[in-house]
Amino acid sequence: MAKRLDPLCYLCGDVIEHNPHDGDMKLSMDHIPPKQFFPQPLRKELNPNLDVAPSHKKCNNAYKDDEDYFYTSLYPLVANSNTRMAKAIFSDFVRRSRKKQTPAMLRKIFSDASGISAGGIILPYGKIEVLVDEARIQRIAGKIARGILFWSTRVFSAESTIVDMRLCEKPSEVPDWYQLSWGAVPAKGAYPKVFSYKSLPFDRHHILSLLFWEAFMFCITARDPKDMI
Repeated sequence: MAKRLDPLCYLCGDVIEHNPHDGDMKLSMDHIPPKQFFPQPLRKELNPNLDVAPSHKKCNNAYKDDEDYFYTSLYPLVANSNTRMAKAIFSDFVRRSRKKQTPAMLRKIFSDASGISAGGIILPYGKIEVLVDEARIQRIAGKIARGILFWSTRVFSAESTIVDMRLCEKPSEVPDWYQLSWGAVPAKGAYPKVFSYKSLPFDRHHILSLLFWEAFMFCITARDPKDMI
């Protein structure tokens, strides 16, 4: 009988032992993107078969606060361009408001909201701009990209694998080389109205386009993780 191989944690690259002494190092299948990005009303309605990747419980938990921040801080981008999805997310905020940390986070985010852009432009009625912690949202976008790379290569991708990352609020902001890649591969995703992506290997790199809530996109280029071994 062939020996069973323990899985690799896609977040740290170490083996996940079958029965570790430390409970924080046990297997935790991580949803990509995070399950909470699918508002609860939609999960109940659609019951989508969400994609997962193996991780240590400790590694998975290390991203939880930033996942919450990503979901709440980027809500205004959804509200500005996708009213129907914004309503679903807002209803999720109401449900989650019973959690101690959520109201404080929302107050902090919306206290930074403004009807005037960073460049001094008065935004149209109903549009708002929110200042966000770029490092935190990029950390989560990078985590999702690394999960996608793990699916396609079965090789661990470190954070340093990513060489380019851009948040694009409008199609006109997407660089040409990402737009050119779109025609080469189909979009994937368990429920595209929440999250879909395209991934194209090219010249020892991977070009990824991650679309969230049909409202904004992260464009990411990463080195092929097999070159990092």
